[in-house]
Amino acid sequence: MFGYVVLNDKISASQKEQYRSFYCGLCDCLKNDYGHKVTMFHSNDMTFLSIILAGLYEPDLFHDELTCVMHPLKKHKQVRHQYDHYVADMSIVLAYYKALDDVHDENRHHRQLKILTKPFLKVKEKYPLKIERIEKALNHINELEKEGCTNLDKMCNAFSVVMGEIFAYDDDIWKDDLYILGANLGKFIYLMDAYDDIEDDIKKKTYNPFKENYHQDQFDEYVESLLNLFISEATMAFERLPILLNGDILRNVLYSGVWSRFESVKNKRKKGNMNESV
Repeated sequence: MFGYVVLNDKISASQKEQYRSFYCGLCDCLKNDYGHKVTMFHSNDMTFLSIILAGLYEPDLFHDELTCVMHPLKKHKQVRHQYDHYVADMSIVLAYYKALDDVHDENRHHRQLKILTKPFLKVKEKYPLKIERIEKALNHINELEKEGCTNLDKMCNAFSVVMGEIFAYDDDIWKDDLYILGANLGKFIYLMDAYDDIEDDIKKKTYNPFKENYHQDQFDEYVESLLNLFISEATMAFERLPILLNGDILRNVLYSGVWSRFESVKNKRKKGNMNESV
């Protein structure tokens, strides 16, 4: 479900390198906190949160150049900060529930779940109330999916709680806007994932909230209008936060990068439909 909150490649080389340094720094934090195996669950979505928290709370940044398992021969620049530990914890939470869902729904990813269970239990001890609210929201999503719910507001709102909780780092003056930012990104991610998977879900006869809309005229435009609504709310919340550090990179993600997959899927479908009509 994740991997939609990404950088648009149409950015300067220096900005791309800066983004990559945060990505590598968070990956290193995951490794140090929970071991090498969990680094496979590192994501761009959580890198975005790492850069958000660094820009908002302005912690000391630690710069380094290291090799790693993925890049054993060439050193890569890294930027790390104190909030990476929280972001690493939330990465574990998202990966754990994703693996749990895959095991229950498709009987796969047992190995991933085994790797994640012990780290997840540690995170749960640190943030019991946050995990309780996230779990309640995910259980609600599962119930709605079993009912075959096609009410997009209900589905999106349920997943918005998950990402809202994850983005709301602390109970401070920034909590509300961080929550709104995360919640609307959550709505965007949920619908984007459904849009991405609609053909496969129809073939497999598995749940997808867009099944009733897929064959209607202007389906792509309909989905785009919904996604635009959510990302607009997310960007407004972001702009209310006093973030200067790497603001250009964050805006690249919010105003452009998040649309990369949508455009790719839409164009691929158009080409497929054109080939079928020939």
